[in-house]
Amino acid sequence: MAELKAQFNYDGRLTLEENLPLDSPLVVYVEPSSFCNLECTFCPQHTGRGEFPTFNMSLKTFQKTLDDISTFNTKPSLMRFCGIGDPLFNKEISEIIKMVSASNVVHRTEVITNGIMLNDERINTFSEHLGRIIISVEGLSESDYSTFSLRKINFDKFVANIKKFYEIKDRKCKIHVKIHNAAVKTTERKKRFFEIFESICDEIFIENLVDLWPEKKSNLGVDAGHRFESSPPPEAKVCPQIFKSMQVNADGRVLPCCVDWKSMNIIGDIKQNTLKDFWHGGTLKELQKKHLLGQRDTFSPCKGCKHNEFSEKDNLDEKADMIYEKMFNKHQ
Repeated sequence: MAELKAQFNYDGRLTLEENLPLDSPLVVYVEPSSFCNLECTFCPQHTGRGEFPTFNMSLKTFQKTLDDISTFNTKPSLMRFCGIGDPLFNKEISEIIKMVSASNVVHRTEVITNGIMLNDERINTFSEHLGRIIISVEGLSESDYSTFSLRKINFDKFVANIKKFYEIKDRKCKIHVKIHNAAVKTTERKKRFFEIFESICDEIFIENLVDLWPEKKSNLGVDAGHRFESSPPPEAKVCPQIFKSMQVNADGRVLPCCVDWKSMNIIGDIKQNTLKDFWHGGTLKELQKKHLLGQRDTFSPCKGCKHNEFSEKDNLDEKADMIYEKMFNKHQ
């Protein structure tokens, strides 16, 4: 039976403010594809269609990503495959997962996907070479998917593939299944969600649908607090993401966070320089300075972003002055 557990990792987390600046990002987000086979009504794939470029990452770009990560003195904790699209839309996703597994440049790997494009080949590859797959369920029937994701799917086949994945002998990949609370508003629907999935996954959770994407209203009118908890989210002036992570987009552009869906804060292009250069470079440092000085609300997309309040657990606000002194004044 699956463990009731949020996808967020609460265990073994370092105290971020005491360890800044980091020699390498804790998390490297990689966007294998900015295409998606669904058009969920709370996602920029629906609300912002045409406002972002669409690409599938090439194996050459991904190999450059791995090569760059290998130059960091400290191995990143996690590579998470996600982005504005679904990673499984990239036809090379199995090869990409095999490449990172063989490279040993990060401690853990995860894929966030709607899971609809799972097939036997991908199930077998992920089972052996991936650390965890996080499957976002958008409804409990084909009718639900038409409502929430504006697409028809074969729901029985979708569930059967997850079951097949779960039952693989000697499976190394952990399976996490989640659904948003707007899709299970009643007690009966919550019960049905667990009936369908809790026996075919390792972790299961109902997440609160929140305004995750900058300048987009995406909670479908369901106000339930923090994404992973029922407690009300505090206001935050400093974004922890830009101090601990970076994202490589499908086209090779590099961002300091994973929710900048319009790619407004570009800090580099992997085809032109290295991730190490961008991590220690002036563009990212200037962005970090603005946040520490309380200037987050003066520029986009940060001023319209609620990721810190609704989906983040680290909080740097109380230590902002100390962090600024440690990171910047000592070099002046």
